[in-house]
Amino acid sequence: MTHSFAGKRARVLHPGREVRERVEKRLISLGFEAEGRWPALEPGDEAVDVLAIDIDRGEDGQFPWPAGAAPMPTIGLIGSETPGRLQWAIAQKVDAYLPIGATANLFSALVIAFARHAERAGQDRNEAEIIRRNGLRLDLIRAINSIARTEAVSDTTALKRLRAYAMVERLALEDAAVLYLSQTKGRRGRA
Repeated sequence: MTHSFAGKRARVLHPGREVRERVEKRLISLGFEAEGRWPALEPGDEAVDVLAIDIDRGEDGQFPWPAGAAPMPTIGLIGSETPGRLQWAIAQKVDAYLPIGATANLFSALVIAFARHAERAGQDRNEAEIIRRNGLRLDLIRAINSIARTEAVSDTTALKRLRAYAMVERLALEDAAVLYLSQTKGRRGRA
């Protein structure tokens, strides 16, 4: 969990100069390099460490990424709590919320935003890994069949041997299957 923000970069996307400056000052007091923008981010802003966005007048087109795919933690600055605007913020997957009149609580919103963003990034990585491994299922079946055929054992025994091989190689079962198949293909090619 991040508690020191020294040297991190922030952008404040809000139409009100006074609000932008107030949030910028608070961010700077917490160690950020902060700049305000409106109506959209500038090239290079997608590489900042945190983004505070206006929920009341925010739009999807202000960001160079698809809705809900911010590459950094986001804090929604709330002026009016209208259901439609809150729904927009939820669709954007805003990580934390801060009423405009409560900028003194920005540290808490930052800690929450960084934690939620890291959690979501971890979930995204896990989902991508599951999809990747599911794409290797056919290789897993081929490896089990190959072991069963070449060693004259049952499918259950072949799976156990492939699992043992995966443990020795310190690989996921699907990756071990791919490695096994590539090694046996190389041996067949040399024979």
